[in-house]
Amino acid sequence: MKLGIIGLARSGKTTIFNALTQRTGESTTPGGHAAPVLGAVSVADSRLDWLSQHYKPKKTTHAQVTYLDLQGLPGVLESHQEYMSLLLTHMRQVEAFLLVVRNFSDPSLGEPDVKHDFRELEDEFIIADLGTAEKRLEKISAEQKKGKKVFGSEKDLLESCLEILNAEKPLRVKPDLAAAPETRGFTFLSAKPILVVVNNTDDDDRLPEAAFEYAEAMVVRGKLEMEMAQLSEAEATAFRQDFGLADSALDRVVARSYALLQLATFFTVGDDEVRAWTIPRDLPAQEAAGVVHTDMQKGFIRAEVVAYEDLHRAGDFASARKLGLVRLEGKTYPVRDGDIINFRFNV
Repeated sequence: MKLGIIGLARSGKTTIFNALTQRTGESTTPGGHAAPVLGAVSVADSRLDWLSQHYKPKKTTHAQVTYLDLQGLPGVLESHQEYMSLLLTHMRQVEAFLLVVRNFSDPSLGEPDVKHDFRELEDEFIIADLGTAEKRLEKISAEQKKGKKVFGSEKDLLESCLEILNAEKPLRVKPDLAAAPETRGFTFLSAKPILVVVNNTDDDDRLPEAAFEYAEAMVVRGKLEMEMAQLSEAEATAFRQDFGLADSALDRVVARSYALLQLATFFTVGDDEVRAWTIPRDLPAQEAAGVVHTDMQKGFIRAEVVAYEDLHRAGDFASARKLGLVRLEGKTYPVRDGDIINFRFNV
């Protein structure tokens, strides 16, 4: 899973990036220009920890989340267009956005306006998508004038996209449009899910009373979380308790991101490796097998499945089997979060 962290100048987006990835400051880039920086983190999962303790494998592999940030940009307004140009280029590859909005006073920017800042970036996405859709429709029109036939529903889908965008709405209002095979390749920015991260001061855990249309929102006290990310686990736990935080910013953001993207985790276990895999929720078993290895998908026979809760309650696989908790499922079985799967295949 790859998430893009975006935000206006001085919103604290790089502070949030550092809090999530445990980095200690901004990366320097040649000439002070903006450049993409990646940070990969392991997804904490108590279920994987238990499975690893139980099976004692040679290797334990957590699910991974990669965050992408544009760093090195001077915090001045005249750099805004350069930032947006690079953002529109590099952020097309991400699955969703963490849109950071400032909710603290700034000496040069004044009081925060979270709704305005959210809308400014949303409008940039809509304008970019308008340009993409209009350019393609112009090309289709030119081809039709030359007598070339246009097959499929691409033109109709793009016209539907254009109608939404001209109404100043993001394509997230109708996600099926941008997800259709004919339009998926355009990687429309306004179609990507958004989790608004409201960057509050250390002593403020309240979500502002602002409407973020077609997006979800959560509060992260960025500066505080970045400081805690540099502490040992014991120190960070004590620190979080003092501020009434049950989990780290990373754990909270990952949980909300999984829910936003409708993702699930399944596990494979064995002596060599215990591993967590991230997939779309209810992905058919045969396609989930392909996430592990393409040969498993090609030669899929059956999926041997036990729910984590059932295995944990039974104590071990043999006991779970005796209790009838282990099932054989076919290729269309919708894989559920927490399933432990052994794929039977033959190639």
